[in-house]
Amino acid sequence: MFGLVPTKKIFELYEEIVSKADRAFESMKKESPDEVRCKLHCTDCCYAVFGLFLIEAVRIRNQFELLDEKTREGALARCESAEKDLALLQQKLEKYKNDSEQIIHLVGRQRIRCPLLGENDECILYGSRPITCRVYGIPATIRGKSRVCSKAGFKGGKYYSSFDLDQVNKQLYMLSKAFLERIDGTDPSKASLLLAMPRILKTPTDDLIAEVFR
Repeated sequence: MFGLVPTKKIFELYEEIVSKADRAFESMKKESPDEVRCKLHCTDCCYAVFGLFLIEAVRIRNQFELLDEKTREGALARCESAEKDLALLQQKLEKYKNDSEQIIHLVGRQRIRCPLLGENDECILYGSRPITCRVYGIPATIRGKSRVCSKAGFKGGKYYSSFDLDQVNKQLYMLSKAFLERIDGTDPSKASLLLAMPRILKTPTDDLIAEVFR
């Protein structure tokens, strides 16, 4: 889809997707102000469990490096707890490895604190947060079904617009694949791999690519 385009262009395309997600959120907020209940210190999305495609992982890792040392150290300390919780979740999921619907259900119900959530209940990388976080408070189509956070006021039986997160994930996959194609020795077929936030924050970008994508 993107071919061997320059790396800079790949990240520009990613930022366009981010802008699209932000516009969708603002549009829905104007359309349904009583239903969209996102506000400062509402952290429901910060406990959701999901992985990130490489393109977002690299973007977040680079921005994380720009934070001051104390802020980074706090996040890395929180990574330890998050990794333990993720390991326990992985153990639970092992018995359902052939039941994708049950896995989706269990992951959707699991609550694990994102290490980017600071002690003041604010995201330390809010401006560079993942797209999933940006649209969490509005209806989003995930695996063909419209879903929304439990704190929102959207009611069943009524039609609402839905942000197509499935389509966005396809685009993120293609951007990740294009990024890998620019790096010698990497395997572009691994672009579908999803990375957990603790691993992203704890691993320098070059090492992450070397460990996972080569």
